[in-house]
Amino acid sequence: MNSYERFCFNLLGKRMKGKREEYAQLRNDLISARLRIPFEVYISTALVSSIIVGFLAAGFIGILSWVLKLPNLIKYKGAVPGFIAGLTPYSLVIGTIFITIFSLIVFGGITYAVFIMYPGVEAGNRRRNIDATLPYAINYVTSMSTAGITPAEVFRLLGDSPIYGESSVESRYIAREIDIFGRDLIDALRRKAEPMAKANVARDG
Repeated sequence: MNSYERFCFNLLGKRMKGKREEYAQLRNDLISARLRIPFEVYISTALVSSIIVGFLAAGFIGILSWVLKLPNLIKYKGAVPGFIAGLTPYSLVIGTIFITIFSLIVFGGITYAVFIMYPGVEAGNRRRNIDATLPYAINYVTSMSTAGITPAEVFRLLGDSPIYGESSVESRYIAREIDIFGRDLIDALRRKAEPMAKANVARDG
């Protein structure tokens, strides 16, 4: 967690802890994508970044609209209600305010959407990489098992083989569950499979 993420977490982290159920899909995607960032930190960073980007974009576009007098370029055709006609002298101010607020909503919303979608996209890329490298990883595991190497050691060796891409990454996590947390191989496999299974079910459902 860098200093910016820490700032965002200190600002909103406590409030986000109560939002875990509302963002179940995001939490599963963060795990599946192996982004190594807690949910509360990520969603806090997403919200603060959206606000910052929204205000910066709104400020820039608002100033640009005022300087270029963009609202005055809008010409009305046909009958105009009296109360609208009475606002004509203030069209530059009103138009600039409207453009600024609209820019704030649009750019802030886009930034937030990108943050929310990114873990799912990254998780999808990892799944495709695993699908592509899994047949070769299985051949490796079969060869090692035939040589009499224990299953746990096979996963350690597979994790140290970067040529198998994301399959190697998953193997390292399985080996960590065994070596650090003292779990047996079946339990370690189950724990690593659960987040991806939940993410797939939530996405398909």
